[in-house]
Amino acid sequence: MKKIWFIIFISLCSYSYCQENWILYPKKDALDSLKVKSLSNNDSLNSDSISFNKIDSQINIQTINYISEIGSLIENKDSRIDSISNYIAKNGTYKGYTIQIYVTQETSKIREVRKNFISNFPEKTLFDEYIAPNIFLYSGKFKDYNRAELFKKELEEVFENTLVVRKNFPYKIEKK
Repeated sequence: MKKIWFIIFISLCSYSYCQENWILYPKKDALDSLKVKSLSNNDSLNSDSISFNKIDSQINIQTINYISEIGSLIENKDSRIDSISNYIAKNGTYKGYTIQIYVTQETSKIREVRKNFISNFPEKTLFDEYIAPNIFLYSGKFKDYNRAELFKKELEEVFENTLVVRKNFPYKIEKK
């Protein structure tokens, strides 16, 4: 028991001694108390000193300018990265959920439902899928069922018979 109280006492003492306002950034006036040298007019944030030459009590600093219009960039990239990206673009899918809004064989009805959806939910995604002979109209791509169900409740105010469906979605790989 004495050991436990001793450990608690030591930890409280060290905690109270070590606590400072190190989390807060110092005010601009307090920079001198931290002994931080401010940048003079000759110094720049865009340059770095690479060597010091001391000649007759003068210090010459050679600097490198990092911001320049002229330059080149050499990209060393493993070719396996491109092959993996191409493979994922062709074959990669993930399982998710979407809301089925409408199913029909007539494209005119799909157009009407699409216009109605866009007028009510302009920021949401909408896509369709043709599996002969039907056209399915879907909205949203969700990774979990709960978010899909919440969006379904929003859609039920406008559309009847919406349904949460599990689908495979392709990965999107950004090409430069």
